[in-house]
Amino acid sequence: MSKIERVKNLCAGAIVKVDKAIEDHKNGRPADLSESVLKNVKAELQKMGEILKPSVYRPSYPRLVMDWEDKYGLIDYLTEVSYQYSMLKK
Repeated sequence: MSKIERVKNLCAGAIVKVDKAIEDHKNGRPADLSESVLKNVKAELQKMGEILKPSVYRPSYPRLVMDWEDKYGLIDYLTEVSYQYSMLKK
């Protein structure tokens, strides 16, 4: 699997996790981040998965999510996705 395919898969997996967290919020269950932040992160993940070039698009969510406590593992996952994306050839 190429680095680009790996990052594309990581972005897709992150979107699934973000959707689950949004659904948890809607159903009154606890989840990492707020619903509005999750919606913004999802939009950025979609762009990352489409563009796949850090020199063209760099997400802003990593700076935001680092300030949140990672109670359910989502923030660590999002940080890893951002790191792998940033390592793609520019």
